[in-house]
Amino acid sequence: MVLTGLAATFGAFLVGAGEFTFQYSPRGGYEGHDYLYFLDVSRWRLTVGHFLGVLVAPVYMVGYWHVAQMLRPAGKTLSALVFGVGVYAFAIGNVWLGGRVSLALVVQAREAAPAQHQELLGNLLQDISMHNEPLINIVRVLILVVSILSAWAIWSGRTHYPRWSVAVLPIVLLVLTFATYAVLPGLGVWLLPAAMNIAHVVFFGVSTWVAAGLQNNSS
Repeated sequence: MVLTGLAATFGAFLVGAGEFTFQYSPRGGYEGHDYLYFLDVSRWRLTVGHFLGVLVAPVYMVGYWHVAQMLRPAGKTLSALVFGVGVYAFAIGNVWLGGRVSLALVVQAREAAPAQHQELLGNLLQDISMHNEPLINIVRVLILVVSILSAWAIWSGRTHYPRWSVAVLPIVLLVLTFATYAVLPGLGVWLLPAAMNIAHVVFFGVSTWVAAGLQNNSS
């Protein structure tokens, strides 16, 4: 389980690096529906970040297999459910991630277009957004479900995780990241572009550390 945990942690880090690369703006404004933060993203950042994130994101399947094995003593059904929901969440998440490049390109094209074309491009931007943004909200709901199921299992004391592990479940860390952006925007502006991945780097990392301890104790 240690190797799968390490692979998942490193994979989540790389996806986060990709997402940060093509979304970070020192001005923030990630919550805006105008997507003006993409004007601060160069074409090379957009391309590198897009392909890095999309191509590495399937490693999340390994991560949720690892988590499922750590939860398995609490029951095979619960373990399988966490794995299935987690994998489905990130299958949808990767579709969302791959669609960000379209939003960015339209924003940048609108900025450079003659005035008579800007309304048309603005309407196109909103149409793309309507098909892209709901996906990340679905992912967040599914991660909430995964976190609740995991918390219930962990708190029962029947998993490989210590009870304090509920503090590093993805939904907890995701909420903390959004709270940081709201309260400390100077710090949050660095965290929010890759919030979901940061949450999973910490979660998978702690899980790997716990798995390593179990392995050492059994040897």
